[in-house]
Amino acid sequence: MAGENFSVREAEGLRPRLRDGLRFSIQEHGRRRVCVIEDPAASRFHRVGLAEYRFLRALDGTRPVAGILAQLAREGQEAFTEGEALQMLRWLKDQHLLAVESARGGPTDREHGERALRMAITWLNPLVCKLPLFRPDQFLSRAEPVLRPALGWGGFFIWLIVLITGAAHVGMDWRRFVGDSGGLFARDNWVWLFVAWAGLKVAHEFSHGLFCKHYGAVVREAGVIFVLFIPMGYVDATASLGLASRWRRIMVSAAGLYMEFFLAGLAAVVWARTEPGALHTLAHNTVVTGTLITLLFNANPLMRFDGYFILSDLLDVPNLATRGRQWFQRTAGWLLLGGKSGRKLWPDSREKWIVAGYGVAAWLWQVVVLVGLLVAASVALRGGGLLLAVVAAIAWVALPVSNFVHGLATSIHGGAGRWSTVAVRLGALVTAVALIVFVPWHRMVASDGVVELAETQVLRAECPGFVVRELVQDGEVVAEGQVLVELDNAEAAAELARRRLAFDRQELRARLAYTREEISAFQAEQSKTEALRKEVAEYEQYLSTLQVRAPFAGRVTSRPLGTRSGAFFAAGDEIVRLGRAAECEVKVAVSERDAPHFRAALSQPMAVRLTGRGEVLSGELTRVEARATREPPHPALTALAGGPLALRRSEEGAAEARRTPAYELAEPHFTAVVRLAHRGDLSPGEMARIRFRSARPATLWNELQAGFGRWLRRYTTQES
Repeated sequence: MAGENFSVREAEGLRPRLRDGLRFSIQEHGRRRVCVIEDPAASRFHRVGLAEYRFLRALDGTRPVAGILAQLAREGQEAFTEGEALQMLRWLKDQHLLAVESARGGPTDREHGERALRMAITWLNPLVCKLPLFRPDQFLSRAEPVLRPALGWGGFFIWLIVLITGAAHVGMDWRRFVGDSGGLFARDNWVWLFVAWAGLKVAHEFSHGLFCKHYGAVVREAGVIFVLFIPMGYVDATASLGLASRWRRIMVSAAGLYMEFFLAGLAAVVWARTEPGALHTLAHNTVVTGTLITLLFNANPLMRFDGYFILSDLLDVPNLATRGRQWFQRTAGWLLLGGKSGRKLWPDSREKWIVAGYGVAAWLWQVVVLVGLLVAASVALRGGGLLLAVVAAIAWVALPVSNFVHGLATSIHGGAGRWSTVAVRLGALVTAVALIVFVPWHRMVASDGVVELAETQVLRAECPGFVVRELVQDGEVVAEGQVLVELDNAEAAAELARRRLAFDRQELRARLAYTREEISAFQAEQSKTEALRKEVAEYEQYLSTLQVRAPFAGRVTSRPLGTRSGAFFAAGDEIVRLGRAAECEVKVAVSERDAPHFRAALSQPMAVRLTGRGEVLSGELTRVEARATREPPHPALTALAGGPLALRRSEEGAAEARRTPAYELAEPHFTAVVRLAHRGDLSPGEMARIRFRSARPATLWNELQAGFGRWLRRYTTQES
């Protein structure tokens, strides 16, 4: 019976008995009634139908299975077939609900192996390690009456008000909130992040236990569980599965999220009303941890945490994860065996479709987690981390793979297929995955840019002033040295007059000393005169920049020309742009991800598609800047002008605040230049998109590593 291929005739003679101490309760699930079996010794719950329940209650150890089936048939109950009875007995044995482990005297060698493997995985798996600490039931029994008013509708409305208030505070200052997220995982934030995490998780588990006790269920155990080495508290609230009301079961499952959202709402208000400091940082960490991270882990229905139990009760599909995994394993076995199976796999009801969909989604999620773990470990912890991740992955999948292989062996012994078919199909699958992940390929690289005249220079104000005259128009061709714009600065002119007067007086004093033949005094006065002469000359040169001249012959490009009379320009503000009239180029914003591909393509031809024209030109990549900056390569590329580059508000209070733009790029970008062939009909400011096939080989594995590395640098680097 224990995993052996018993025949129906052998099963008819068995006299199985249920273990002592099991508890049974009848619940309503949708439009049908089910029986919940509670196993207090293992702190586990199982759900079966009423027909299965009647069969189980008849297993008293005194009657054979054949006699029980005959009696149920005589009583007019929904009868079990002999095959279904054998399947039910195997399930009872697998769940350790029978008083005798095996009808043939004891556990088999395979059972001993499975138990040893399960125990080794439990203690050696670095992914999940559970450490029980104490029994909280007595403490919760004293706390529940005190906090009972907060567990009803009054508490819910207070929770809702706090949540809406916190969300409003964050929404009204969203840019600052996102800016504070930079360096979230930086070393100097680890302590505050851990404090927020630990406090939230203690409150999370306390809320689970409190609601469980509030609805009359027992909380048997509490402790710490380490998931990916991250400590998380837990309370054993599985007794809530025995609650008759599914809405109460859902509330117990959601209680942790309920508490974390409440605390995150309070923290959002504190964050919005405090200045940068320890409390401000702690509040921000609490908001992020209590919402985003909690939703990713605890609310994720593909992990056996709160979200899974909520989904299972909402869909009214018990044992969703187990049944989904079993369906997926059966389907995988069917595919590997060449489509030979005696069981119907295609779902034929709503519940079976849900089970199948969940099984596929859960398997995909496990693949994502495993790949993410391997990539993260290889980037963050190098070789040792990768080895640890591989060990963890093996520990995670060892038992399911063992069960899957045993199922395949059973099917093959039953004539459903051959090992050679499995080997060929499995080898083809592994080869396909290896080709996708590790075989190098040359990907297409694309970036956005703006058409400019070749060698375009931005002419900026050196001396601040007001515009007096604009002597050229946008698009006009000018000669070298031609005056383009004249500014006026009365204060600077007065300062020049003052310095000239000081120079004249100093020169007079030097002459007076000379006429008196006071040699030492003359030398001192002459030295001061030379210093003032140099000052006046430098200041005259400074004021001469109020006349903005063309440094070379070219074409002026500045749309606001002709409309800025009387406008004030601070030092460093852009006045006009000047470029070579006969040639055009594209200034391209290159992300950190694409920069290596652009560097490998220097001096190579590439396609340039002009947005709005629909035509493709040929260009040559001539330059890639060595350093990435947050300064926009061109205003037309920014989100303010409808471009693709996201912006954020610049840091205030810098020494060069007047020269710093109001906004800067959210992510640093490199600037590249693509030279175009001669085209007289191109207009500066036209949007373009650069595309080329990279000469740098890449693999999916390398791309994943690089992407995670960029994410890690972004959130572990504390920006000043």
